[in-house]
Amino acid sequence: MKLPNLFNPSNDMALASHVREYVPPKRIQQMEADLEALAAVWEGTMFSGPWGWSLATKRRYERMGVPVELLPSDDWIEEVRKLSSREYACEYIKELLEEFQDERLLGDGMFFCKDVSTLNSQLSTFCPHLLTLNSQLSTVNCHLIFKSPWSSSGRGVFVDRMADGKCQMSTLKRLQGFLSSQGGFVVDRFYENKVLDFAMEFFVHEDHTVEFLGWSVFHAGENGAYGYNYVESQEELLRRIDTDENLLLRLIEYHKEHLAKTAYHGPVGIDMLKTADGSIHPCLEINLRMNMGILALLLYEQYGSNATVALTPERGCGFQASLKEDRLQIDYTAGKK
Repeated sequence: MKLPNLFNPSNDMALASHVREYVPPKRIQQMEADLEALAAVWEGTMFSGPWGWSLATKRRYERMGVPVELLPSDDWIEEVRKLSSREYACEYIKELLEEFQDERLLGDGMFFCKDVSTLNSQLSTFCPHLLTLNSQLSTVNCHLIFKSPWSSSGRGVFVDRMADGKCQMSTLKRLQGFLSSQGGFVVDRFYENKVLDFAMEFFVHEDHTVEFLGWSVFHAGENGAYGYNYVESQEELLRRIDTDENLLLRLIEYHKEHLAKTAYHGPVGIDMLKTADGSIHPCLEINLRMNMGILALLLYEQYGSNATVALTPERGCGFQASLKEDRLQIDYTAGKK
């Protein structure tokens, strides 16, 4: 018996809650219901199953009558939860940068904070390149991005345009909320000179061999909200990325080696970005689940370039997904008041 496919992108929030009876916000419930037909894209592939695993996903399958022996253990889900946290991504990129020692790689200012009261002092300690504190300067301005440990589609992510080298009081209150609900938050430089969002897509098999599936290139808003993925050949996506291929190949091998050591098996996406000077942030976060980048790869295999396809029912109001002009995108139409 194969597990039924589930489009449950609320799974990252379910991981944050860490309860079996998690109920997503109403708008997210609507999105999952409106876009459930997207699960057909990975039907019959090695990705069969849910978008992502959590205790809530396991409980959902139990209610569907799926035998317990076909479901992962709670301990395995706990490991997935840990590895899916952006706290783990902070540890991961620190080790990566130490090994590579490549000035083209960004991310040395990315860290996990567990105490709001010491945040401002940590900024100067961990990110001296962000805050150029100098007695001759009366004002120090920089932009930082903050992220909760688990979130999706831009929720739990925001930018603070700091002044005088300190976070605004409204920011500190919001971060206190992250601390109370999820135990901390990620701090990173906000790259205003970003020119490209892209990702490496992998599949970790049950024998822990790791397969590189390909590249995905996508667009995300300032707060991380998903815009669209390009549905193009790997050659065209690499042209868009336009980065030293030897460096990219080294990063692929590094990720394969380290993913193979984890208990996880299934799809993985590692989000990256490129700045105007050609620098690369090699690991913004690690998504241990299905993602829109893998869907874009599958859609290219199925339709090729220049296809126009409604992937979910067209609606006068609500969410719908489509493939058009080489883009996989999700649109929302509000209903009449």
